[in-house]
Amino acid sequence: MEKKIKVGIIGAGSRAKFQTTAVKESNAGEPSIVFSPFADEAKGFSEKYGLKWTVSLDEVLENPEISAVTISTPNATHYPIAKKALEKNKNVLVEYPPALKLQEIDELIDIAKGKKLVYWVSLTQLLENPHYTIKKKIEMLGKPVLSHYTYIASSIGSWYANPELCGPIYTWQHFHFVTQLLDIDREPEDVCAFKNIKYDADGKMLSTCSTMLLKMASGHMSTIEFAMGATNAGEFKIKLAGENGIFYFDNKLYFINKKNGQKEIEMEKSSLASDTANFLKVAGEGETYIATALEARKILCVCLNADISAEQKMVMKIKES
Repeated sequence: MEKKIKVGIIGAGSRAKFQTTAVKESNAGEPSIVFSPFADEAKGFSEKYGLKWTVSLDEVLENPEISAVTISTPNATHYPIAKKALEKNKNVLVEYPPALKLQEIDELIDIAKGKKLVYWVSLTQLLENPHYTIKKKIEMLGKPVLSHYTYIASSIGSWYANPELCGPIYTWQHFHFVTQLLDIDREPEDVCAFKNIKYDADGKMLSTCSTMLLKMASGHMSTIEFAMGATNAGEFKIKLAGENGIFYFDNKLYFINKKNGQKEIEMEKSSLASDTANFLKVAGEGETYIATALEARKILCVCLNADISAEQKMVMKIKES
């Protein structure tokens, strides 16, 4: 039987729970220890999943038996934790956004290359059923012309309300849909963004409303709308129009054109956990792997340009530097 990779779980929130389960289900990895700076959280997590716990990050990273870590912590901590883990010769899986600056992700990519490690950015949004199905059936669409992504949530939970932890609004909220968009149309050209954020007396976000308009080199125009803290509201929709028809998702996925009218499309089966399994597979090969990090860099570049556009109230020509 092939030896399983011992994995350190960094973070003890909902996403860390997902990663722990995914590692177990992969049959390639074994969750060994969970780290959280909060003892009660770490202890409760360990009892639920049957692994050791610690409030010391060094205890995880100094353990020679652990060769891989998953990082599911507030956004602003992704870069420093990933850097420390890579420097300690650990293969790294990190949630998006992987960093809040291009210089940071470039540094992490260079460390991984120098040490022949895996630096894997988890882009599970590519495996979500609506997008996964659209991508599988993209030939039905023809050349993309217009797209619209909408997500509205009734609340902002946990540390997401803290700007110092979550980072600039486009870098963390819009990263999700930009990932899916660039999986369909690779070359973003210009971005124009607007935002409206309300804060409480302590500087925490009460509500956010942000819009990004992207012009692709192909001429395809895409709008991404994201809002949180919209009391008693909730919505998740995708509309992708091409020369041959329209994909439309609103709880169910449809394809619409003049010839056949509206037809429901059965969504393809996909597993978000396969992303973690693939990370463990390449980690076991002992070679450098930065492909997902390079993809994330391109996405981050778009989001950072949108942040500048919203601040300066101007259209930004997207440059990957």
